[in-house]
Amino acid sequence: MALIYNHFGTWSDNVETVEPAQPWSLNDYDEPIASSLFGLCLRYFALREEEITDLPKSMIEKIEILRYDMEVVAKMHEAQVIFKLSWIGIGKYGNIDWTKTYTRCYREMPPDDFFIFAAINGIATRALWERLDESERHHLSSISSDVIRHTAVLMFNPTAFNIVQYKSVLVAAQNGWPGAVCAWIGIQNNTLSNVDYIKELAEDFEDSIIETSNLPHGNNPGKATLLAIREGHYHLLRYLPNVDTADSFDFLFMDGHVSLAFFRKLTHFPAIERLLNEELSDYMESVARALLNWMPDSEIQSLQQEANAAGDIQSISFINRILKDNDK
Repeated sequence: MALIYNHFGTWSDNVETVEPAQPWSLNDYDEPIASSLFGLCLRYFALREEEITDLPKSMIEKIEILRYDMEVVAKMHEAQVIFKLSWIGIGKYGNIDWTKTYTRCYREMPPDDFFIFAAINGIATRALWERLDESERHHLSSISSDVIRHTAVLMFNPTAFNIVQYKSVLVAAQNGWPGAVCAWIGIQNNTLSNVDYIKELAEDFEDSIIETSNLPHGNNPGKATLLAIREGHYHLLRYLPNVDTADSFDFLFMDGHVSLAFFRKLTHFPAIERLLNEELSDYMESVARALLNWMPDSEIQSLQQEANAAGDIQSISFINRILKDNDK
C-alpha cells in the first residue's frame, strides 16, 4: 500500500481516504504568482532585503519563515540554472506553492533550462523532452549531474531505470532535491505535485522491461533520509515519510564509526525547521536512539569523549539521556 502525503503535512497509508496526488500540469498557466492578498503581502516583504521591524511580531515571524523557505528553494537550483526568488509562487496561507513556481519557471526559462529545473523537482515528462532540439537533448544526456543526465536518459531509454534509480536517489538527496528524491523512489507528494517515475514508466512505455516489484537496493527512503541529515538538508524531511533508518546505518557508517559532526546534525538544526515540520524533533530523536542502539559500545564511548573534548554540552546531555532511558 502506497504512502501518500496530504496538504495538512501528514502521511497516510489509507489510500481510500486520502485524495491521490496529481502531477503538475500547465492547466493553470495564467494563474497569479500568489493565491491570496495575504500571500501576496507576505511575498512582498519576504523579497525585501532589509530588516522588518514595523509589523506585528506574528507577521514578522511568518515573513521570516517564508523568506527562509524561499532561500532554501533558490539554493536548490543555483548551481544548475538561473533561478530568481521572484519566480517562487505563494499559497493562500503564505506557504510556498510549488505548482505556481513550476508554472512561472516554465514561462520564464528556456526549454533546456526548464528541463533541468524539472529534473531537479521530479516533474520531468516526455512532453518537456519533446520541446528540445537535438543539440539540447545531446547536452542534457551527457551533462555532469547524475540526476539530470539520468532523467534525460529515461526520456528515450526507460529500460535504464533499474540501472540509474539507486544513484539518482542518493545524488538527489545529497543535493537536497525533494521532488527528484520522491520521483525516483516512487512517491507522489501532494505538496510537490511531482511525477512518480515508476508509475509513469510502467504506464507510458509498453515495451519497458522494468520490474517495479523487485527494485534493487532496499530502503531507498532510509538512505535518502540519512544523506539529507548528513548534508543538513532538513527541508527534504518534510516531504519524505518518517521511515526506520536502522537498516541503513551500515550504508553511511560502513566502519561502524559515527562522527560527532553527524550526531550534532540530529540535535542542532534550524529552529525554523521545527516550525515547518512539527515532527522533526521527535523524528531526529528516534534516529539518534536507533543509531546509539546500533553502535558498538566502544564507538559510543569514543563519541562521548569527542563531545566532551569539544565541550558540546547539548550532545553530551542528549547521549546520556538516551543511554539512561535504554537502561530502564
